[in-house]
Amino acid sequence: MKAEVIQIIKDEHLAISAVLYTLRYLVREMRAGATPDFTLLKAILDYIVSYPDRWHHPKEDEYLFAAVKRRTHEADALIARLEREHKLGYPMIEHLKEKLVAFRNGDEGAAEAFFELAERYVGFEWAHLHAEEDLLLPLAERVLKAEDWTTIEAAFRTHDNPLFGIKPGEEAQALYQTILRLAPAPIGFGPATPSSSSASRP
Repeated sequence: MKAEVIQIIKDEHLAISAVLYTLRYLVREMRAGATPDFTLLKAILDYIVSYPDRWHHPKEDEYLFAAVKRRTHEADALIARLEREHKLGYPMIEHLKEKLVAFRNGDEGAAEAFFELAERYVGFEWAHLHAEEDLLLPLAERVLKAEDWTTIEAAFRTHDNPLFGIKPGEEAQALYQTILRLAPAPIGFGPATPSSSSASRP
């Protein structure tokens, strides 16, 4: 059970990382003169709201982090940092959406402002995912009991999130397919349900 849960979390991280990679790739291509694909950029930002912010992160907070905190105080500082980063991510995406609208409208300086914030956001999220995989998950493997993993596994396999009154798993899946369809061929970041075991590195 423990190995299965960790694989689920890492696969979700891989899906998030693939979308982050696509965003960074597009920004660097646009900086080099490529024509902006605003439909794809909007789909990427919508995906980040629908999946990591509304579904993945809340389940980490409520189940994985909470279970570790019940078993040990060893990770209290790390978990406080990760929870704080979860809260910071959503405002950054909302700000990115505002920058994207200004960019699409042709506002002066808006393109570079969007590029800079997008690069900063990608770096922020990659560092967050790596901290979870490199620091928190090994500690969780060591301190959590079988009953903890059973509860976490049930939570991560449930695609409904009553808190938001939606099915973010299904919404995110549709957005992920849109990104796959619209993304330039060289990106080709694989199937909608990744099987690799770790987050992509920058």
